[in-house]
Amino acid sequence: MKTILILGCPNSGKTALFNNLSGSNRKVANYSGITVDTASAALKSNKDNKEQIRIVDIPGIYSLVPSSIDEAVTISTIIGENPTLKTYDDILVVVDITRLDASLSLVLALKDYYGDVLKVVFNKTDLETAKNIDLDGLGKNLGLPYIITSSQKNDSARVDKFIRENLATEKIDLKQKIKLSEISMSFNPFNVDFSKHELVECDHNEVDTLAIIESYQRKGRDLKLNYTKDGHDNYIRKTNKIDSIVLHPFFGGLIFLAVFYIIFHSLYTFSTPLMDLIDNGVASFGEWAGAVIPEGLLNSFIVDGIIAGVGGVIIFLPQIMILFFLLSLLEQSGYISRASILTDKIMSYFGLNGKAFLPYMSGFACAVPAIMATRTIADKKERLATLMTIPLITCSARLPVYILLIGTFVPNETVLGIFNLQALSFFFLYFLGSFVALIMAKIFRLTFYKGKTNSFIIELPLYLKPSLRVAAKSSILKGKVFLKKAGTIILALSVVIWVLSTFPKPNEDKLVGMTEAQQASYSLENSVMGKLGKSIEPIIRPIGYDWKMGVGILVAFGARELFVSTLGTIYALGDVDEESATLRERLRKEVDPITGKPVFNLAVAWSLLIFFAFAAQCISTLGIVRRETDSWKSVFGMMGYMTLLAYGGAFVVYQLLI
Repeated sequence: MKTILILGCPNSGKTALFNNLSGSNRKVANYSGITVDTASAALKSNKDNKEQIRIVDIPGIYSLVPSSIDEAVTISTIIGENPTLKTYDDILVVVDITRLDASLSLVLALKDYYGDVLKVVFNKTDLETAKNIDLDGLGKNLGLPYIITSSQKNDSARVDKFIRENLATEKIDLKQKIKLSEISMSFNPFNVDFSKHELVECDHNEVDTLAIIESYQRKGRDLKLNYTKDGHDNYIRKTNKIDSIVLHPFFGGLIFLAVFYIIFHSLYTFSTPLMDLIDNGVASFGEWAGAVIPEGLLNSFIVDGIIAGVGGVIIFLPQIMILFFLLSLLEQSGYISRASILTDKIMSYFGLNGKAFLPYMSGFACAVPAIMATRTIADKKERLATLMTIPLITCSARLPVYILLIGTFVPNETVLGIFNLQALSFFFLYFLGSFVALIMAKIFRLTFYKGKTNSFIIELPLYLKPSLRVAAKSSILKGKVFLKKAGTIILALSVVIWVLSTFPKPNEDKLVGMTEAQQASYSLENSVMGKLGKSIEPIIRPIGYDWKMGVGILVAFGARELFVSTLGTIYALGDVDEESATLRERLRKEVDPITGKPVFNLAVAWSLLIFFAFAAQCISTLGIVRRETDSWKSVFGMMGYMTLLAYGGAFVVYQLLI
């Protein structure tokens, strides 16, 4: 099978091209730093051709000397030192026509070493600026096979044909072709002995290396001027006009706050009708199943175990999909890079710079790719401080818990005519997670990761009209992932929770004289799960929780969404009133058998919200921290400080509100 590397500057459209050619769904956005590791996939056309080809998407670079871990991954791959990819046949370099000088300097550097296997893709040619560039003349001047296309138009069939028609006849001999200069060992993920290679012709001298890089940049600028007409840079003037408002110290800040508040407000405005529809549908289905299936263990297993457990989670599907739809629109627009500039000064007070904003922003979706995105941060100590605090950023896994508790216990009322209390609560939790992450980053920068804050430089992308199709595709993909999780992990756990909450069955003589509700409560308390919950109840009572909530929290340390499904199963088993079939209704009516007071109130709800805002409850996150830091100390340190924050914060809030 032939292997082709897809290479280019950051945010040049490499990953979009990779997705179009292979049918993959790697994340794309209109800012640099999205691709931080390699990914390979077969061409979609392989099934129709004898020649089997796979393509490899690698992080973007500006030159052949890496300045961060993600760039070192690319250089290591190019020289054949990546353990997962020792050799390849061709290089497809993507040229972003909106940044011709940077793209051309990279092409010229690559051409000196890989000219016989290099192919050029002129990308983003659907933009107006393409009319002022002689791309055919430029392609012929380069003396390399080239194609003019746009990854936004999904011109994959033509690009696929171009690739097949220009395949290298012989596999590249990396040992003979590569000459690498000595590279900083700070960015060396595969422990490559770069001193054996020379990347550019120099005497291992930093000044010489920079001089050669600058010479390629100068050649790239000169080549650009020869093939561009007046008006090529008009888009820069338009962008600058918009940026004069968006990046304004005062108005820019207001726009920043407004953008994110609108996102959170929209989550409730647009999703509430759909959530209510699904919630009522799940409740009705549970009632129907309970009536059709004969009384007994099977009835309880289906209704209380599966339907209550899984159904309690899938009602949050609309908000998950709406969140990712809105985030996709924001990422495509080019605004995210501007937001990182707006936050740079604030970040500097906490020992970070604007570059940390991009991983933090990714953390709103999921901490795992966000932690990997810290590879773009050059300074090791800044990277570790960012990495160790990303799990405090509110991720999508917290959404089901937030939505359940806010929707159940915070009034759906409007204040000052425009601010919805539930949306404000949601916004506050997002703000709180981000603010505490910065506070902890400052503490880390003053203790474990001392160092000077580096200056922040970022290349601003063009403003682009977001594609509703791309946003919808992202939303549907995340929805499928959520449903898959509900249909596998959450389903399996719901079964386990039901078994542990049902057995062992109490002796019949113990139930004599009890009402049906008392029997259900007694059976649940004396099950395996009940005894486990009772054993930890003394620890969690000071923060307002009973043993049922304690069990939910314990299970949620595997994944936060499991808290909702666990409560759904436990409260369904303890509830004999079929008319009260939704989890929200069950939480509202739950009464403490000792005090006779409601178990859940505003104090308990906010205590839980604060606990989940700070607790380290994701095995996948801990796993990626171990991989990225190569340290168990980091993992246990993260678990320790986040657990203390969660318990301490929940305790203070509960005691203040009770």
